[in-house]
Amino acid sequence: MLKRSLKFYVAFVVVGAGVFFGALLSWYRISQPWWLIAIWALSGWLSDMYPVEVRKMNGNSMLLGLGMTFNLSSAVLFSPVTAMLIGFISGTSTSGIKEWYKILFNAAQISIATGVASLIYHSVHIGTSSEFEIIKIFMIGLVISAYAITNNSFVAGAISLSSGKRFWKILKDVIIDFFGLSIFVAMAIAYLIIYLYPYAGLWVIPVALGPLLIVRLVLDLYKKFLNSKIESMSALLKALEEKDPYTAGHGERVSRYAEVVAERLGIDGKRLEDLKMAAWLHDIGKIGIRDRVLNKPGKLSMDEFEEIKSHPIKGAEILSEVPSFKRMVPWVKYHHEHWDGTGYPEGLKGRQIPLEARIIGVVDVYDALTTQRAYRKEFDPKMALLIMKNESGKTFDPVVLAAFLDVIDKIEDIRNGRDVKEE
Repeated sequence: MLKRSLKFYVAFVVVGAGVFFGALLSWYRISQPWWLIAIWALSGWLSDMYPVEVRKMNGNSMLLGLGMTFNLSSAVLFSPVTAMLIGFISGTSTSGIKEWYKILFNAAQISIATGVASLIYHSVHIGTSSEFEIIKIFMIGLVISAYAITNNSFVAGAISLSSGKRFWKILKDVIIDFFGLSIFVAMAIAYLIIYLYPYAGLWVIPVALGPLLIVRLVLDLYKKFLNSKIESMSALLKALEEKDPYTAGHGERVSRYAEVVAERLGIDGKRLEDLKMAAWLHDIGKIGIRDRVLNKPGKLSMDEFEEIKSHPIKGAEILSEVPSFKRMVPWVKYHHEHWDGTGYPEGLKGRQIPLEARIIGVVDVYDALTTQRAYRKEFDPKMALLIMKNESGKTFDPVVLAAFLDVIDKIEDIRNGRDVKEE
């Protein structure tokens, strides 16, 4: 069900687009022929029909389309009214979007972004001689920045209202996604269109579509590569659960617990998403531990304990095979380090341990204590909390443990299946 605040926001953006378009009509004319506008807008529409999902943020899919190439070039080549019209049409691309209000919102906010960018460019008179070329390049760069900030501000606003997350944090993350390598390539092609159009006319469109399709193919292949790696790790986790049935669902619960604690500590956006993934995969290194050691019902020997202690390093090695997981490697590697320096594998102390690893460490212990293991029965939650409180400042970072205790009711809801995660 769409929140009331989000409904007002969508209505505000759509109405705002109409008012902005009407205002521009009083200043500028649609001087380009309709067939040119249609061809340009259709090219942008088709380019956006095959976006790539970069990742999910706060439960929302982040899709990158390449139709912005034609929006940006229209902002420079045509009048603001024409550019805004092209942006609106290309923004109605429905790939990955089913709800009509999302399509309308997307078209409205893209048209505003295109109109704003074009208005900025055309507000400055640029001469045609070579001495003005550097000014033109600067203005095109300003157009791109204006488009990015306007477009991503609207998107961040929608995500913030739907998820309850802070606007500025989300804006930072969506802009980082926007300015990925593929987008720099798309912007370079926009430059190419702008400079070739006066000489090649509409022939510039097939010239531009070729590189755009190549960029799209490379993005798709890279996404499939990442998916295959994640699927492989998921398979490893399932194999681990078969080796050690007592840990079934452990990674998922630790991920959910870590999310709640991290939000309490003010972590959100991409950092939060990465933390959830790291928490889910934190024990993946146990796949390399022998079954008889992993499932031993009695006390471990010194050699066996050393083998168990190797799992964070093994897990870090597995994660390091995926480029986009590089940030998570130390979080997994150091989740058994202790605040007082008595942990493993390197005996890190205090703030030497990454905050994310400290969070995983706290929620990992709680889930381990409150679930049955081969060598013992589960502890009552109250007893588990008492044990953990006694380790504040020793095993656990006092600040992280305090945040954990503040959200223990939410943790318990998740543990008992009372919390249904909304997608």
